[in-house]
Amino acid sequence: MSFNIAKRTLLSSIIAASSLSTLALAQQQEGFTITPSIGYYNMDSDRDIKDDKAYSLGLGYQFNNPWAVEFVYLNADSKQAGNDVDVDQYRLDGLYHLPTLNNVDLTPYLAAGVGTTDFSNDSGHDNVQVNAGGGLKYAVNDTVSVRADFRLVNDVEDHHLDNVTSLGVQMTFGGPSKQSSSSDDSYNTPVQQTYTQTEPVQQAQVEPTEEEPVTDEMAEQPEEMVQAEPATEAPMAGESTQQPVVETLPPEKINIQFGLNETTVEQKFYPDIEKIAVFLKDNPGSTVIIEGHTDDTGAASYNQTVSEKRAQSVANVLINTFQVDESRVEAIGYGEERPFVENDSEEHREANRRIVAIISTSEA
Repeated sequence: MSFNIAKRTLLSSIIAASSLSTLALAQQQEGFTITPSIGYYNMDSDRDIKDDKAYSLGLGYQFNNPWAVEFVYLNADSKQAGNDVDVDQYRLDGLYHLPTLNNVDLTPYLAAGVGTTDFSNDSGHDNVQVNAGGGLKYAVNDTVSVRADFRLVNDVEDHHLDNVTSLGVQMTFGGPSKQSSSSDDSYNTPVQQTYTQTEPVQQAQVEPTEEEPVTDEMAEQPEEMVQAEPATEAPMAGESTQQPVVETLPPEKINIQFGLNETTVEQKFYPDIEKIAVFLKDNPGSTVIIEGHTDDTGAASYNQTVSEKRAQSVANVLINTFQVDESRVEAIGYGEERPFVENDSEEHREANRRIVAIISTSEA
Protein backbone atom coordinates (compact mmCIF):
# COMPACT_ATOMS: atom_id res chain seq x y z
CA MET A 1 0.00 0.00 0.00
CA SER A 2 1.46 3.28 -1.00
CA PHE A 3 2.59 5.85 1.54
CA ASN A 4 0.47 8.59 -0.05
CA ILE A 5 -2.78 6.67 0.43
CA ALA A 6 -1.84 5.83 4.01
CA LYS A 7 -0.97 9.43 4.75
CA ARG A 8 -4.21 10.79 3.29
CA THR A 9 -6.34 8.25 5.19
CA LEU A 10 -4.71 9.01 8.53
CA LEU A 11 -4.82 12.76 7.96
CA SER A 12 -8.53 12.61 7.11
CA SER A 13 -9.23 10.78 10.37
CA ILE A 14 -7.38 13.39 12.41
CA ILE A 15 -9.20 16.27 10.67
CA ALA A 16 -12.55 14.59 11.35
CA ALA A 17 -11.68 14.24 15.02
CA SER A 18 -10.71 17.90 15.24
CA SER A 19 -13.80 19.20 13.46
CA LEU A 20 -16.16 17.24 15.70
CA SER A 21 -14.52 18.41 18.90
CA THR A 22 -16.83 21.41 19.08
CA LEU A 23 -19.98 19.31 19.51
CA ALA A 24 -21.88 19.13 22.80
CA LEU A 25 -20.04 17.47 25.64
CA ALA A 26 -20.84 13.96 26.84
CA GLN A 27 -20.16 13.40 30.50
CA GLN A 28 -18.48 10.09 31.45
CA GLN A 29 -17.89 8.53 34.85
CA GLU A 30 -14.69 10.08 36.20
CA GLY A 31 -11.96 7.76 37.45
CA PHE A 32 -9.27 5.26 36.50
CA THR A 33 -10.10 2.80 33.72
CA ILE A 34 -8.95 -0.69 32.86
CA THR A 35 -9.96 -2.23 29.52
CA PRO A 36 -9.09 -5.81 28.54
CA SER A 37 -9.93 -6.50 24.88
CA ILE A 38 -9.73 -9.14 22.18
CA GLY A 39 -9.61 -8.33 18.49
CA TYR A 40 -8.06 -8.75 15.07
CA TYR A 41 -4.81 -7.22 13.76
CA ASN A 42 -4.93 -6.62 10.00
CA MET A 43 -1.36 -6.16 8.70
CA ASP A 44 -0.43 -4.02 5.72
CA SER A 45 0.00 -6.33 2.72
CA ASP A 46 3.54 -4.98 2.22
CA ARG A 47 4.61 -6.57 5.51
CA ASP A 48 3.89 -10.10 4.23
CA ILE A 49 2.83 -11.02 7.76
CA LYS A 50 -0.33 -13.05 8.35
CA ASP A 51 -3.31 -11.24 9.90
CA ASP A 52 -4.15 -12.71 13.29
CA LYS A 53 -6.07 -12.25 16.53
CA ALA A 54 -4.78 -9.76 19.06
CA TYR A 55 -5.14 -9.22 22.80
CA SER A 56 -4.78 -5.86 24.50
CA LEU A 57 -4.97 -4.21 27.90
CA GLY A 58 -5.64 -0.49 28.37
CA LEU A 59 -4.97 1.51 31.54
CA GLY A 60 -6.20 5.09 31.62
CA TYR A 61 -8.02 7.92 33.32
CA GLN A 62 -11.38 9.47 32.44
CA PHE A 63 -11.54 13.15 33.38
CA ASN A 64 -14.66 14.97 34.56
CA ASN A 65 -15.31 16.04 30.96
CA PRO A 66 -15.36 14.27 27.56
CA TRP A 67 -11.59 13.68 27.53
CA ALA A 68 -9.67 10.57 28.60
CA VAL A 69 -6.10 9.31 28.29
CA GLU A 70 -5.09 5.66 27.95
CA PHE A 71 -1.92 3.58 27.74
CA VAL A 72 -2.44 0.41 25.69
CA TYR A 73 -0.37 -2.76 25.38
CA LEU A 74 -1.31 -5.07 22.49
CA ASN A 75 0.07 -8.51 21.63
CA ALA A 76 -0.48 -10.51 18.44
CA ASP A 77 1.22 -13.83 17.62
CA SER A 78 1.41 -14.15 13.83
CA LYS A 79 3.43 -15.91 11.13
CA GLN A 80 5.61 -14.96 8.16
CA ALA A 81 6.71 -17.59 5.67
CA GLY A 82 5.95 -20.29 8.23
CA ASN A 83 7.94 -18.63 11.00
CA ASP A 84 6.39 -17.28 14.18
CA VAL A 85 6.28 -13.51 14.52
CA ASP A 86 5.59 -11.98 17.91
CA VAL A 87 4.05 -8.51 17.73
CA ASP A 88 4.17 -6.18 20.78
CA GLN A 89 2.56 -2.77 20.44
CA TYR A 90 2.74 0.09 22.96
CA ARG A 91 0.83 3.33 22.52
CA LEU A 92 -0.49 6.35 24.38
CA ASP A 93 -3.92 7.52 23.22
CA GLY A 94 -6.32 10.38 23.83
CA LEU A 95 -10.08 9.82 23.64
CA TYR A 96 -12.85 12.38 23.09
CA HIS A 97 -16.46 11.31 23.83
CA LEU A 98 -19.25 12.63 21.63
CA PRO A 99 -22.88 13.17 22.74
CA THR A 100 -24.60 10.03 23.95
CA LEU A 101 -27.26 8.47 21.72
CA ASN A 102 -29.84 8.14 24.50
CA ASN A 103 -32.36 6.15 22.48
CA VAL A 104 -29.86 3.30 22.11
CA ASP A 105 -27.65 4.04 25.16
CA LEU A 106 -24.48 4.33 23.05
CA THR A 107 -21.64 6.83 23.44
CA PRO A 108 -19.42 7.27 20.37
CA TYR A 109 -15.85 8.50 20.78
CA LEU A 110 -12.88 9.58 18.69
CA ALA A 111 -9.31 8.54 19.45
CA ALA A 112 -5.76 9.29 18.34
CA GLY A 113 -2.33 8.55 19.72
CA VAL A 114 1.32 7.73 19.22
CA GLY A 115 3.37 4.62 19.98
CA THR A 116 5.64 1.90 18.65
CA THR A 117 5.38 -1.76 17.62
CA ASP A 118 8.09 -4.39 18.07
CA PHE A 119 8.10 -7.22 15.47
CA SER A 120 10.25 -10.20 16.47
CA ASN A 121 11.36 -10.67 12.83
CA ASP A 122 12.93 -7.17 12.86
CA SER A 123 10.30 -5.86 10.43
CA GLY A 124 9.79 -2.24 11.35
CA HIS A 125 11.52 -2.79 14.69
CA ASP A 126 10.55 -0.04 17.19
CA ASN A 127 9.41 2.35 14.49
CA VAL A 128 7.33 5.37 15.53
CA GLN A 129 3.63 4.93 14.75
CA VAL A 130 0.62 7.21 14.95
CA ASN A 131 -2.94 5.97 15.15
CA ALA A 132 -6.42 7.41 14.72
CA GLY A 133 -9.91 5.97 14.90
CA GLY A 134 -12.85 5.71 17.23
CA GLY A 135 -15.49 3.45 18.67
CA LEU A 136 -18.67 3.00 20.65
CA LYS A 137 -19.37 2.40 24.33
CA TYR A 138 -22.48 0.73 25.71
CA ALA A 139 -22.89 1.47 29.41
CA VAL A 140 -23.97 -1.58 31.41
CA ASN A 141 -24.03 0.47 34.62
CA ASP A 142 -22.21 3.39 36.27
CA THR A 143 -18.79 1.72 36.13
CA VAL A 144 -18.87 -0.98 33.42
CA SER A 145 -19.15 -0.47 29.64
CA VAL A 146 -18.84 -2.74 26.63
CA ARG A 147 -16.48 -1.07 24.18
CA ALA A 148 -15.93 -1.60 20.43
CA ASP A 149 -12.85 0.07 18.90
CA PHE A 150 -11.29 0.53 15.44
CA ARG A 151 -7.84 2.04 14.75
CA LEU A 152 -5.72 2.86 11.75
CA VAL A 153 -2.04 2.49 12.69
CA ASN A 154 0.48 4.24 10.42
CA ASP A 155 4.20 3.43 10.52
CA VAL A 156 5.66 6.87 9.77
CA GLU A 157 9.10 5.43 8.95
CA ASP A 158 8.37 2.40 6.77
CA HIS A 159 5.03 3.78 5.52
CA HIS A 160 2.89 0.76 6.45
CA LEU A 161 -0.77 1.18 7.34
CA ASP A 162 -2.24 -1.49 9.63
CA ASN A 163 -5.64 -1.57 11.29
CA VAL A 164 -6.88 -3.08 14.53
CA THR A 165 -10.48 -3.99 15.43
CA SER A 166 -11.25 -4.94 19.03
CA LEU A 167 -14.06 -5.60 21.51
CA GLY A 168 -13.53 -5.18 25.24
CA VAL A 169 -14.99 -4.36 28.63
CA GLN A 170 -14.07 -1.06 30.27
CA MET A 171 -14.23 -0.80 34.06
CA THR A 172 -14.03 2.54 35.90
CA PHE A 173 -13.00 2.86 39.53
CA GLY A 174 -11.40 5.24 42.02
CA GLY A 175 -13.38 8.32 41.00
CA PRO A 176 -14.17 11.17 43.41
CA SER A 177 -16.60 10.27 46.18
CA LYS A 178 -20.05 11.75 45.67
CA GLN A 179 -20.11 12.61 49.39
CA SER A 180 -16.83 14.49 49.19
CA SER A 181 -16.89 18.24 48.93
CA SER A 182 -13.22 18.64 48.01
CA SER A 183 -14.04 19.50 44.42
CA ASP A 184 -16.68 21.95 45.58
CA ASP A 185 -14.08 24.20 47.21
CA SER A 186 -13.01 25.50 43.81
CA TYR A 187 -16.48 26.90 43.11
CA ASN A 188 -16.52 30.66 43.48
CA THR A 189 -19.78 32.14 44.64
CA PRO A 190 -21.00 34.81 42.20
CA VAL A 191 -20.83 38.38 43.46
CA GLN A 192 -24.55 38.82 43.10
CA GLN A 193 -27.30 36.23 42.86
CA THR A 194 -30.98 36.97 42.40
CA TYR A 195 -33.85 34.66 43.24
CA THR A 196 -37.50 35.21 42.40
CA GLN A 197 -39.65 33.71 45.14
CA THR A 198 -43.02 32.26 44.27
CA GLU A 199 -45.61 33.86 46.51
CA PRO A 200 -47.45 31.26 48.61
CA VAL A 201 -51.23 31.18 48.58
CA GLN A 202 -52.50 33.47 51.31
CA GLN A 203 -54.07 31.56 54.20
CA ALA A 204 -57.25 32.66 55.87
CA GLN A 205 -56.41 34.22 59.22
CA VAL A 206 -58.54 35.43 62.12
CA GLU A 207 -58.99 39.19 62.03
CA PRO A 208 -57.94 40.69 65.38
CA THR A 209 -60.58 42.74 67.22
CA GLU A 210 -59.99 46.42 66.57
CA GLU A 211 -60.00 48.72 69.59
CA GLU A 212 -62.30 51.71 69.47
CA PRO A 213 -60.60 55.10 69.91
CA VAL A 214 -60.65 56.46 73.44
CA THR A 215 -62.60 59.73 73.75
CA ASP A 216 -62.55 62.22 76.58
CA GLU A 217 -65.97 61.03 77.67
CA MET A 218 -64.86 57.44 77.81
CA ALA A 219 -61.79 58.40 79.78
CA GLU A 220 -64.02 59.55 82.64
CA GLN A 221 -65.54 56.10 82.97
CA PRO A 222 -64.03 53.41 85.20
CA GLU A 223 -60.96 51.77 83.80
CA GLU A 224 -62.61 48.43 83.03
CA MET A 225 -65.04 50.14 80.61
CA VAL A 226 -62.20 51.71 78.64
CA GLN A 227 -60.43 48.40 77.96
CA ALA A 228 -61.22 46.55 74.71
CA GLU A 229 -63.16 43.36 75.17
CA PRO A 230 -60.86 40.34 74.76
CA ALA A 231 -61.37 38.42 71.51
CA THR A 232 -63.01 35.11 72.22
CA GLU A 233 -60.88 33.44 69.54
CA ALA A 234 -57.62 34.12 71.36
CA PRO A 235 -56.18 31.05 73.08
CA MET A 236 -55.73 30.95 76.84
CA ALA A 237 -52.29 31.64 78.25
CA GLY A 238 -50.07 28.56 78.14
CA GLU A 239 -52.23 26.93 75.45
CA SER A 240 -51.48 26.64 71.72
CA THR A 241 -54.54 25.82 69.69
CA GLN A 242 -53.19 27.05 66.31
CA GLN A 243 -51.05 24.54 64.38
CA PRO A 244 -48.17 25.71 62.16
CA VAL A 245 -49.23 26.34 58.58
CA VAL A 246 -47.13 24.35 56.13
CA GLU A 247 -47.16 25.86 52.66
CA THR A 248 -45.75 23.93 49.72
CA LEU A 249 -44.51 26.06 46.86
CA PRO A 250 -45.05 24.89 43.29
CA PRO A 251 -42.47 22.30 42.17
CA GLU A 252 -39.47 23.85 40.46
CA LYS A 253 -37.55 21.98 37.77
CA ILE A 254 -33.79 22.40 38.09
CA ASN A 255 -31.97 22.65 34.79
CA ILE A 256 -29.31 20.01 35.48
CA GLN A 257 -28.22 17.64 32.74
CA PHE A 258 -26.55 14.29 33.27
CA GLY A 259 -24.68 12.18 30.75
CA LEU A 260 -25.69 8.59 30.06
CA ASN A 261 -25.61 6.67 33.37
CA GLU A 262 -23.88 9.67 34.97
CA THR A 263 -24.76 10.77 38.51
CA THR A 264 -22.18 13.47 39.29
CA VAL A 265 -23.28 17.12 39.17
CA GLU A 266 -21.02 19.32 37.06
CA GLN A 267 -20.01 22.67 38.59
CA LYS A 268 -21.54 24.62 35.72
CA PHE A 269 -24.96 23.74 37.19
CA TYR A 270 -24.12 25.00 40.69
CA PRO A 271 -25.71 28.47 40.20
CA ASP A 272 -29.12 26.82 39.71
CA ILE A 273 -28.69 24.88 42.93
CA GLU A 274 -27.44 27.98 44.75
CA LYS A 275 -30.75 29.73 44.10
CA ILE A 276 -32.47 27.06 46.18
CA ALA A 277 -29.85 27.40 48.91
CA VAL A 278 -30.37 31.17 49.04
CA PHE A 279 -34.12 30.75 49.45
CA LEU A 280 -33.68 28.15 52.22
CA LYS A 281 -31.31 30.43 54.11
CA ASP A 282 -33.66 33.40 53.74
CA ASN A 283 -36.53 31.26 55.05
CA PRO A 284 -35.22 29.31 58.08
CA GLY A 285 -38.48 27.37 58.46
CA SER A 286 -38.37 25.96 54.94
CA THR A 287 -37.28 22.49 53.75
CA VAL A 288 -36.69 20.99 50.32
CA ILE A 289 -37.24 17.60 48.70
CA ILE A 290 -35.03 16.85 45.70
CA GLU A 291 -36.74 14.42 43.33
CA GLY A 292 -34.91 12.46 40.64
CA HIS A 293 -36.77 11.20 37.56
CA THR A 294 -35.75 9.22 34.46
CA ASP A 295 -37.35 8.13 31.20
CA ASP A 296 -38.29 4.50 30.50
CA THR A 297 -35.12 3.60 28.59
CA GLY A 298 -33.47 0.54 30.14
CA ALA A 299 -34.45 -1.60 33.11
CA ALA A 300 -36.83 -0.04 35.63
CA SER A 301 -34.70 -1.21 38.59
CA TYR A 302 -31.60 0.44 37.13
CA ASN A 303 -33.47 3.68 36.38
CA GLN A 304 -34.65 3.72 39.99
CA THR A 305 -31.08 3.48 41.25
CA VAL A 306 -29.82 6.18 38.87
CA SER A 307 -32.63 8.59 39.87
CA GLU A 308 -31.82 8.09 43.56
CA LYS A 309 -28.11 8.76 43.02
CA ARG A 310 -28.77 11.88 40.94
CA ALA A 311 -31.17 13.32 43.51
CA GLN A 312 -28.67 12.59 46.29
CA SER A 313 -25.87 14.25 44.31
CA VAL A 314 -27.88 17.48 44.08
CA ALA A 315 -28.72 17.24 47.79
CA ASN A 316 -25.02 16.79 48.58
CA VAL A 317 -24.18 20.01 46.73
CA LEU A 318 -26.76 21.90 48.82
CA ILE A 319 -25.35 20.40 52.04
CA ASN A 320 -21.61 20.31 51.36
CA THR A 321 -21.10 23.32 49.09
CA PHE A 322 -23.81 25.78 50.15
CA GLN A 323 -23.92 24.74 53.82
CA VAL A 324 -27.64 23.96 54.05
CA ASP A 325 -28.42 21.92 57.16
CA GLU A 326 -28.78 18.23 56.29
CA SER A 327 -32.03 17.96 58.25
CA ARG A 328 -33.69 20.39 55.83
CA VAL A 329 -32.80 18.45 52.66
CA GLU A 330 -34.30 15.16 51.50
CA ALA A 331 -33.49 13.24 48.31
CA ILE A 332 -35.95 10.84 46.66
CA GLY A 333 -35.64 8.91 43.40
CA TYR A 334 -38.74 7.88 41.49
CA GLY A 335 -37.08 6.30 38.47
CA GLU A 336 -39.50 6.08 35.56
CA GLU A 337 -42.64 5.90 37.76
CA ARG A 338 -43.74 9.53 37.34
CA PRO A 339 -43.21 10.69 33.75
CA PHE A 340 -43.94 14.34 33.04
CA VAL A 341 -45.10 13.41 29.54
CA GLU A 342 -45.43 10.16 27.59
CA ASN A 343 -42.14 8.51 26.62
CA ASP A 344 -43.13 8.42 22.94
CA SER A 345 -40.38 10.60 21.43
CA GLU A 346 -36.81 11.65 22.13
CA GLU A 347 -37.98 15.15 23.14
CA HIS A 348 -40.47 13.69 25.63
CA ARG A 349 -37.89 11.29 27.06
CA GLU A 350 -35.50 14.20 27.54
CA ALA A 351 -38.25 16.12 29.38
CA ASN A 352 -38.79 13.15 31.69
CA ARG A 353 -35.10 13.00 32.64
CA ARG A 354 -35.30 15.75 35.23
CA ILE A 355 -34.50 16.93 38.74
CA VAL A 356 -37.33 18.64 40.65
CA ALA A 357 -37.09 20.68 43.88
CA ILE A 358 -40.19 20.90 46.10
CA ILE A 359 -39.84 23.57 48.79
CA SER A 360 -42.11 23.68 51.83
CA THR A 361 -42.33 26.64 54.18
CA SER A 362 -43.60 26.42 57.74
CA GLU A 363 -45.31 29.38 59.42
CA ALA A 364 -46.47 29.26 63.03
